[in-house]
Amino acid sequence: MFGKKSKEVKAEAAKASKTANMKKLEDLYYAAEDARKRAYAPYSDFKVGAALLVKPNEDSVLPINKIYTGVNIENGSYGATLCAERVAFAKAISDGILEYDIGENPFIAIAVSAGDEEALPCGICRQFMSEFAPEITIVTKADGQIRIRNLMQLLPEGFQLEKKEKEETEEPAEEKPADEKPAAEEVPEAVEPELIVEEPAENEEPAEETEE
Repeated sequence: MFGKKSKEVKAEAAKASKTANMKKLEDLYYAAEDARKRAYAPYSDFKVGAALLVKPNEDSVLPINKIYTGVNIENGSYGATLCAERVAFAKAISDGILEYDIGENPFIAIAVSAGDEEALPCGICRQFMSEFAPEITIVTKADGQIRIRNLMQLLPEGFQLEKKEKEETEEPAEEKPADEKPAAEEVPEAVEPELIVEEPAENEEPAEETEE
């Protein structure tokens, strides 16, 4: 009897957790939908918003479950166009997320919104995201339903190059006392250029003046 009740409690807890996670992902999608309003798409009028969910570790100075948003930014030179997903990642990385979370992948999920139609990340964005979060959850919406996929489903054969480990052979620079000022660099004195004046040779006769 006790075992059966215990299983029921665990099942209820798992169901509640799943419901809470689903609610969190729905809220993430709505954040992407809201960000979409700020997209810059004057050429295609195809506006996309993205919302990246980040979970810092215990040592992080960032708040728990921070969301970074991004939008697509078009350019007259189409190759310079930025996708919403990469913008969101770039904002998080430039904010120092990777430094705060060394040893742990902080990227949990990313939601992408393009209005009424479903928008899945393009190939470049999939490979870009796999650099930092190969197992990230992708959240989209189609036919009024939230859809959840894993990046590995969308990019089954993505690749990652082997990263070089940082060498710890460099000795730390000696610290100088706070009151000690660095020696001023000597500035060389300006040297005036030597003027060379060519004088006519002694046996050289001056040119005769011609009458006009």
